[in-house]
Amino acid sequence: MSDPLPHSSSPDTDAEDDAEAALLFARCSPATADAAAKAKSTSGFHKEGNQPNLSRSHLTYRHLVISLSTSLIIGLLLLFIGSWLYLEKIEPRLSAFTTPVSTAASASVPTPAASPAPASSDTKLREELAKSAEHIAALEKQVDVMRREQLLMQQSTRESLENISATLKIPELAPASKAPVTDQPGTPRMADVKPQVTPTQEEFILLKERNRLTQYADEAIATGMRRPVEVLVEYMRDPQLPHLHDAAQAEYLRAIRAVQLLQREDPGYRLPVAELFKDSSIRDEADVPPAALLKLLADYKLSWEVRVRVCFLLLGSPLPETNAQLIKSIKEDPSLDVAKHAQLALEQRVKKRFRLFDIPAIEEWFKSQGK
Repeated sequence: MSDPLPHSSSPDTDAEDDAEAALLFARCSPATADAAAKAKSTSGFHKEGNQPNLSRSHLTYRHLVISLSTSLIIGLLLLFIGSWLYLEKIEPRLSAFTTPVSTAASASVPTPAASPAPASSDTKLREELAKSAEHIAALEKQVDVMRREQLLMQQSTRESLENISATLKIPELAPASKAPVTDQPGTPRMADVKPQVTPTQEEFILLKERNRLTQYADEAIATGMRRPVEVLVEYMRDPQLPHLHDAAQAEYLRAIRAVQLLQREDPGYRLPVAELFKDSSIRDEADVPPAALLKLLADYKLSWEVRVRVCFLLLGSPLPETNAQLIKSIKEDPSLDVAKHAQLALEQRVKKRFRLFDIPAIEEWFKSQGK
């Protein structure tokens, strides 16, 4: 049975026929293979139109979305891993090293709280400072007044103690001895009067006396005079002051020891012969006769240095009264330095040693030599 309608040839059928014919021709002729392939591709293009380009663009967009999504997911994973490592591993170590530094920095850098206060707080602070300054000034004035009163009180106490000590030394004002008790009626008796001295006042009096003894010793050491040492000897021998015997003896020994060690005279000093012997032909101290030297030693108006030099020059004196004059200088010369050198000269002359200023022993020896 045949188709009632005859087949009509369409352009697509014609194109396919042409392509098949080209392929058959290409099989027979290799030179025309490229042309057949081009013809087939051209026929395919006319057949499908723009469908390959559309599929390619659709695939490209899908690949872009997938790559962006993958990159975003990987970035988030890396961020999460980095933050976890920082929080768990790095931050504890950094905090251990940066805490002391941050503390020091916070201590050195003023905080906002330490910033200048407003004007009202500054005014209040100034007012408080002014009040504090006034209060301090008032307290200083009170302290000054108290100090003046204390000094006046100390001065009055010192004067009172001096008056008491001076009064106790006067024999006329000493308390009288107690009158014997008798059974005879009508015998007049006076009440015993005793100065009321507290223990504190007694301590002050003792300190005053000790200070006086120290002053005597200091004067003897500084000036080399005999009078302060004689006062110390009087204190040592005073039976009414037994509590000061040891103190007086200690100060006496201190003064004598200082005189023994000190050297006040100039080793190069020589007698001023021209001044001492104006009407004489003596020009050198070696030409001065022993008798003139004894006169110089007995003249206390001359300088103590002159008398010290005379003691040295009397070492070779042949006069018999030389030793007696030296002993007299030891006992009476107002200068302790002259008395010391007189004793040294005497000891070298008689070849005997004595304790310094041991006048009783020297006098006893001298008396024994006269016998």
